Amino acid sequence: MIRPDQPSQQLSSMSTSPFLGWQRALLAACIILAPASITLYLVTWEGNLRQPLVDAAAASPTANTLHLIGAVAASFFLPLGYLGMSLLGIRRAPGLATLAAALSLIGWIPWAALISLDDLAVDIAWAGSPPPLTALWAEFNGDTVMTSFLLIYIVGHLLSAVVIGYMLGRLRLVPSWAAWAFALTSPLTIVIFPVHVTAFQNALKYLICILLFVGAVPAAFATLHDGEALLPSAPLPAGHGE
Repeated sequence: MIRPDQPSQQLSSMSTSPFLGWQRALLAACIILAPASITLYLVTWEGNLRQPLVDAAAASPTANTLHLIGAVAASFFLPLGYLGMSLLGIRRAPGLATLAAALSLIGWIPWAALISLDDLAVDIAWAGSPPPLTALWAEFNGDTVMTSFLLIYIVGHLLSAVVIGYMLGRLRLVPSWAAWAFALTSPLTIVIFPVHVTAFQNALKYLICILLFVGAVPAAFATLHDGEALLPSAPLPAGHGE
């Protein structure tokens, strides 16, 4: 016979499972490494990174190497980190958490394809930027596949940060200032592109990186110390409410 308190006992045992502990630790690590990797990617090139051929040619070989390391690392940690933050709300707001998770994955999965533009730009810069290769890069950058990836990435990752910040703040999973900081990264990212002043772009880029850390660090601590937030709600006992 199933006792009425059995579902809560099952959840309690799950929350103390060593496997769940490892899961929380890995998700927390991804949440921290997401802003760390994107920061390495952003700060190694000047400006808003919308001219990879120019940026790669102007940067040193070390900066280009670090830039690509950050890009590759971010392709793993950004989708997993945003997913981990989304899962913090799965118990108390499953619909909102699912929306955040979907936007996070849809928005960040194209990143791995988009960074191929930077990789190709670095290779062209090392080859001396011959005109045929720069023309090939421009054709590759503007084709239908890369444009589709870019549009999906823009909409998905910008919306995901706002939804995650709203969810974390609404559910009081992190301090309100941390939730606001994370959500503000999206509108600030939009602002960085129309202003063609390198000093302004660099300052705003550093601010965005700081805000990502401000939002991510409390979320990582919440992931480590609130294991039940990652568990589904306990089902109602049979006959409840009858």
